[in-house]
Amino acid sequence: MSKEGVYRQIYVTIVATMSIFISGMWLGWPGSVVEKFVKHETDFNATMNELSWIVATMDLGNVISPLLAGQLMDWMGRKPSIVVLGPLFIVSWALTLFVPTAWALYTARLLAGMGKGMSYTVVPVYLGEIASPAIRGALGSVFCLQLHFGLLTEAIIGPLVSYRTLNVVSAVVPVLFFVAAVWLPESPYYLLKRGRRPQAAVSLQWFRGGGDVGHELDLMEVTVRKEMENRSTFQELFASRKDMRALAIVVAACTTQRAGGISCILAYSALILPSNGPLLNKHESVMLFAVTMAAVNLVAVALVDRVGRKPLLLFSEAGMAMVTLTFAVFFYCSRGDGSDWATRELAWLPYLCHWSFAVMFGAGVGFVPVVFLGEMFPVNIRSHCSAIASITLAFCSFVTNKMFLFVSNRYGFYAMFSLFTVVNFAGAFYTYKYAIETKGKTLQEIQEQLQDTVGHRREKTNQNDD
Repeated sequence: MSKEGVYRQIYVTIVATMSIFISGMWLGWPGSVVEKFVKHETDFNATMNELSWIVATMDLGNVISPLLAGQLMDWMGRKPSIVVLGPLFIVSWALTLFVPTAWALYTARLLAGMGKGMSYTVVPVYLGEIASPAIRGALGSVFCLQLHFGLLTEAIIGPLVSYRTLNVVSAVVPVLFFVAAVWLPESPYYLLKRGRRPQAAVSLQWFRGGGDVGHELDLMEVTVRKEMENRSTFQELFASRKDMRALAIVVAACTTQRAGGISCILAYSALILPSNGPLLNKHESVMLFAVTMAAVNLVAVALVDRVGRKPLLLFSEAGMAMVTLTFAVFFYCSRGDGSDWATRELAWLPYLCHWSFAVMFGAGVGFVPVVFLGEMFPVNIRSHCSAIASITLAFCSFVTNKMFLFVSNRYGFYAMFSLFTVVNFAGAFYTYKYAIETKGKTLQEIQEQLQDTVGHRREKTNQNDD
């Protein structure tokens, strides 16, 4: 493959993952605007109940879109499914500018959530199909970085500008994305799937920068044929004890990832952190949070094949549990009369916990569920499991984001952080007890290990019955 081919693949990856960047902006948006709503610095006033719905409806949109996106990219193609995200995100940001009502923001966040779910479903498939094996891992890392960069962009710009200016700046990005995405080539894999070999050859040759691609195209065609012959249904997934064990491990990790506190900390940091920070103010702390999470995530991804998946996940979940427990104790001590000493003398503690949570989250639970998802399932059911994982992530985010303000206003922040602590400790226990280590194993060896685990447990149950 020529250098030109590498540059083309890098360019296509950056353009396609701009949809992930926009999703990251929408994820970081509440962290910048929630305090503006509370201080009445927005185009309209919103009640706490309306504010909780504004934050949570993005996850509601994310719940319903993965299954739709899977069907859409097989019907329309990978490229059109990515291009359509442009108008979707443009409309979502336009609503924040031209329709200053709570219902408009519900709709905008719902559309943004649908766009995020579609991006997470379509873009990884597209990148996996167009990337050369030698640089596939590097291109895949851009996917994760774009989300963090989107979060960081909102965290940096949000505190410095007005509510309306923030929305104007944010609305420019999907326009640029749409203009660039229209010119992306279709995936050669998809073209082969549709029986359009000549067009697939042209596409693959463009991605490789010219040269003879006949051998690679033949191999790709064999892979497509095998996949078409081995299609499966959700019923086959639920009928297999081995696959159900793998699914339980992934769903448990996904539940801990989103119900363990990250969604609410991202959305409500401006309300959670005290005003009297010792070294950084709350907005600078949000920026540090986003930078730390991205940096730790990169280091952990580099270590995952040395340390292993299970140790990193267990360390991350246990660490998050300790951080949220410390948060809960601080807020419990800060409630009611006589709490001035806690907020005055320990004002540094929630800031330390805030940063520590970013470290612990990025160290394992932020990415290991995705690694498990790619390793624990046969190819023919992987898309079904991916949809279930996406729905789990979105549902947990929706529930925690929706209930956070209500529970916190009624009982105090300590109640929600106590709940996060229970979730994180439960996740750590489940990982310790049931998760398997996949480091250094082939996909076939992982399937055999899962089968042995299920068989061993069945034998043990039979012995107990006897």
